[in-house]
Amino acid sequence: MDALILECREENGFDRHQEPVELGIPLACGQLRSCDSIELQNPDTGATFVSQARPLAHWPDGSIRWFALTTLLDIKAVSTQQLKLVLSGQSQPTDESLSPVVSATSIALDTGKLHLELAPDKPEWTVGKNPDSRVTHRLGLQDEHGNLCTAHMDQPWKVMETGSVCTVFSCQGGWKLQDQSTLARFHCRLTAFRNSEDIRVEVAIHNPQRAAHPDGLWDLGDPGSIHFRALTITATLASPESSWLRPEPDTSPLEQPGNSALYLYQDSSGGDNWNSRNHIGANGNLLPQFRGYRVYGDTDRLAEGQRAEPVAGLRGSGVQVSAALQHFWENFPSAIGYRDLALVVGLFPEDSAACHELQGGERKTQIAWFHYGNRQDALNRVFRPLQPQLPSRHYEQSGAFPWFSASGGRTPLDGLIQDGLDPDRGFLAKRETIDEYGWRNFGDIFADHESLYLDPGEPPFISHYNNQYDAIYGFARQYARTGDPRWFTLMDELARHVADIDIYHTDSDRDEYNGGLFWHTDHYLDAHTATHRTYSRHNSTSSIPDQTGGGPAAEHCYSTGLLYHYFLTGNPDSRDAVLKLARWIRHSHEGRGGLLEQLLAFKKHELPALKALLRGTPASRHTYPFTRGTGNYINTLLDAYILEPANDWLHQAEAVIHDTIHPADPIEERHLLNAETGWSYLVLLTALARYLVLKSENRNFDAHYHYARASFRHYTRWMLDNEHPFLDTPDQLEFANHTWVAQDIRKAMLMHQAAWFDPELKERYQERANEWLDYVCQTLEQSQERHFSRIQAILLQNHGPHQATLALAPEATEEGPIAELQLGIAGPLTWAGLLRRITRRVWRGIRTFRPARERAWLTARLGVK
Repeated sequence: MDALILECREENGFDRHQEPVELGIPLACGQLRSCDSIELQNPDTGATFVSQARPLAHWPDGSIRWFALTTLLDIKAVSTQQLKLVLSGQSQPTDESLSPVVSATSIALDTGKLHLELAPDKPEWTVGKNPDSRVTHRLGLQDEHGNLCTAHMDQPWKVMETGSVCTVFSCQGGWKLQDQSTLARFHCRLTAFRNSEDIRVEVAIHNPQRAAHPDGLWDLGDPGSIHFRALTITATLASPESSWLRPEPDTSPLEQPGNSALYLYQDSSGGDNWNSRNHIGANGNLLPQFRGYRVYGDTDRLAEGQRAEPVAGLRGSGVQVSAALQHFWENFPSAIGYRDLALVVGLFPEDSAACHELQGGERKTQIAWFHYGNRQDALNRVFRPLQPQLPSRHYEQSGAFPWFSASGGRTPLDGLIQDGLDPDRGFLAKRETIDEYGWRNFGDIFADHESLYLDPGEPPFISHYNNQYDAIYGFARQYARTGDPRWFTLMDELARHVADIDIYHTDSDRDEYNGGLFWHTDHYLDAHTATHRTYSRHNSTSSIPDQTGGGPAAEHCYSTGLLYHYFLTGNPDSRDAVLKLARWIRHSHEGRGGLLEQLLAFKKHELPALKALLRGTPASRHTYPFTRGTGNYINTLLDAYILEPANDWLHQAEAVIHDTIHPADPIEERHLLNAETGWSYLVLLTALARYLVLKSENRNFDAHYHYARASFRHYTRWMLDNEHPFLDTPDQLEFANHTWVAQDIRKAMLMHQAAWFDPELKERYQERANEWLDYVCQTLEQSQERHFSRIQAILLQNHGPHQATLALAPEATEEGPIAELQLGIAGPLTWAGLLRRITRRVWRGIRTFRPARERAWLTARLGVK
């Protein structure tokens, strides 16, 4: 590729001036080795845009796989700007990088328009050199009694990235109470831009404590929760003269003198269901007090409305500052305006009816923008940011996604997936049903399928989908295929929600929970006060027989969407989330070591096998279950490998494959046709197909590759002769609904994938694939359930292999050596094999025994604080 044309469309009716845009761009293997040889041009004039690039991932040969590109754009209202990306292969002359000046007392940066200084030991910064015209910013937290906490920085401000376009600073630390105990942690990222009057501030508040979760129940009011009154960013001037506030884009600004308040508070979403049961507190009471927002002066209510997208400003002598909070009404309660002689951005405002509760291991990240010029419309863009687009063909040609085609044309499956954008029942529309808004909910998907069995007229369950079946990944693929920005919006908002709320951000609980991903909320039941965590004390039963409690589990680990969110946006939080999930799922399966841990693992795994052998009952020789849990384990290890190819993630994936499947397995002993218990083997085989693609991309056709391919072929050939639609045997299913029809798409796509890796039976595979895909599409086209979130997510996740083409090397389908990997034979576990497993486990327990580790392990399991 010599040049690539990007397109950026302004569709909201206002001019953009030096608006920062960032996007991720994939490259084919071997195409580029250094970001220094990237240039961004105007294709009409040849003029060069100032741009900044950083690699996000590399191919095994060291070339760049994905990179993030940042630039500043001027675009007129309702117009299109094309950008020409040139990869010259040679280093390009670039504008001089922004150069922070670091001293013992501050970090300073001149952007060309602003002078920024950061206090090294506080989450504070100033803009402006002259004390009389300086703007001072402070991040502050009030405890539940309204007392201001003290910030202690354990990672002072440091430069995370600098270049021709922007410099990114980061700090983190803890908020201390008066007794010096830590209430919460914070993380702050601040971005300043070349010749720009804007800065971007990203703030995360985090409760690192574990939840007590008695009996595996995760309700609000848990002892591990923290409560606080407010989290704000304040901006102050030496001599404030007047303030202004514009509540919505089409409203005129309100103005007040510097001795009077002007403050907007958003108490609820403002939607028709603003008082939904989705917004209850720990005692079950409704938290929102009124619909929408209100604007206050000192004593009077000046205005009110439903959904604010406000910008507030403050003027002083020779200086002014304005601010906006991204996703303001969606993340209610929110506030902004002038009060107590400061411009206040209320990330968590003190005006809410009750203190804010952050559950154990929960985090929330919000983004504020500040402008230091005199344009009152400068921050309008915060609520409608530009999103440059790449041609879908480029994603295909670069190998950005597996099984991806840009030119497949619209198929019946595409028509079903398009329901996800339907204005009346698509993903964005169904948020309104249960008012899936508020800081904890925004971005998540309403699990409308859980209300399927309610009687007519009953209110829907409050049920959250989290990221089951990796809806983030499905949204990312559709955005790449279609360029429709609504898919990007769904991807971005869900990814941010998952990275903050659905991942259990603690290391103080059990290893099988720490850093894990919470399930969707309980099937066919109301979430009550469990928020986005699976089980509530208010439900005495569960959809899962004999289980009414539990925590994050490997059966529900979906990381690939977060990987692609990182690639498409450059957001480092998503990268961190992928690696956190990889470490968690590895610890869940392998443990961290320690004698007590190994004894428990023996009880769970080897003792049942020992009893089976004593009874004369066959026991599987495989270490890992033949389920989606193992499939998700393999898939997450592959995601981590793409981010960190030098680590042992791929080797671990190959070890898991070897201890899960065999080219000569007696498949009938797996009982895979018992749909309720066996269906998820399809997820495992799909992960195996992805492993084969990844190894093929790397041209690494070693014994591990051929072992996996032979195993994959063994099972897909069995599928040809034995598999059938799930609803052919409805008596096996607890809930025989059309979710099972959607799950059949996995079989169709596996047949398409098998046609590539087992070309000897290519025509049979394709025939069966088309037969099953036609069945899925034709059945769902007539179904009243086709728009349900779970069905849509399954279709999105599995879209692609029916249209994709692969350029496989000849070695990919040739027979290769695997003998050295076939330790033992397929079939039941033998006494010798069990003895080897027990010996390994005992040796590991002894080798990793440490008294402190044993105490910590026992403390976490007993829930001792």
